[in-house]
Amino acid sequence: MTERMAATWANTAERGAFAGLWLVATVYRLLGRRLAMALLAPIVCYFYITGKRQREASLAWLRRAKAHGADVGEVTWWSGLKHQFVFAGGALDRFSAWLGDIPPEKTVGLDDPEFQEVRADRRGAVVLSAHLGVPEVMRAIATLGERRGVNILAHSANAAKFAEMMAKMAPKSSVRIIEVTDLGLAAAMTLAASMENGDWAVILADRIAPGGKSPSIWAPFLGQDAPFPAGPFILASALKCPVYTLFSVRQEGRYRVILRKFSERLDFPRKGREAALQGTVNRFAKELEEQALANPFQWFNFYDFWRL
Repeated sequence: MTERMAATWANTAERGAFAGLWLVATVYRLLGRRLAMALLAPIVCYFYITGKRQREASLAWLRRAKAHGADVGEVTWWSGLKHQFVFAGGALDRFSAWLGDIPPEKTVGLDDPEFQEVRADRRGAVVLSAHLGVPEVMRAIATLGERRGVNILAHSANAAKFAEMMAKMAPKSSVRIIEVTDLGLAAAMTLAASMENGDWAVILADRIAPGGKSPSIWAPFLGQDAPFPAGPFILASALKCPVYTLFSVRQEGRYRVILRKFSERLDFPRKGREAALQGTVNRFAKELEEQALANPFQWFNFYDFWRL
């Protein structure tokens, strides 16, 4: 994300640092989701009222989604506030996933043939996801049956703080957050050994890294080209392993998991490399578009996604 892109209120809240994050997580753990949401309510309202750019980006997204067939009703000022509250609820769902509070009976889709195929494959894999719903539900998935390690690659400079807190709250978790500034050779070397042990690497592939220095690929997305990071796809190719897409959304108090085989192995040969990479990113953008339109209030990019 470049300096011209507006930061989400979540990133703004992260600057409020560790104490606030710990407070909300502790309230959630001791008193439950409902009271934690009550604690978050004035914070959400404050950021929505004062965050003009984020508010306008949210409403613009909902209008665009509606124009492409999404069920969002009439887009009003309150629609954007709902979007922010759904995001806040998603943040609590992240804590729930990390603390192991999402049992299999709260998930839908784990019995699908595609998921069973992935579960039976003991090889390491790259899982491409997005800022949609609750991708952290991978923590619950990973602990089903034989235990797998899950490495979540994050660009945020605050990833270390979040990882520290989760290590204290869920010390037995098999999930690690790895803060990376660039999804290149260094990241591949970090992951290579764990992949040989059957671990998964989860990468959110819908957002340009901070600073905008990593290469991006412009792909059609809801009627207009938008920038997607090339790094996740290049990294997946370097790891030479199966690649899946994962989207997990909250529906009526349960979590719908959509896990699909994306490629047995990504390969970008020197000859035709750009075309192959473009086609791969186009396919991912198409899958994200499908899921974002089906769950418009759960796609959490509060900035102008179509501009650099």
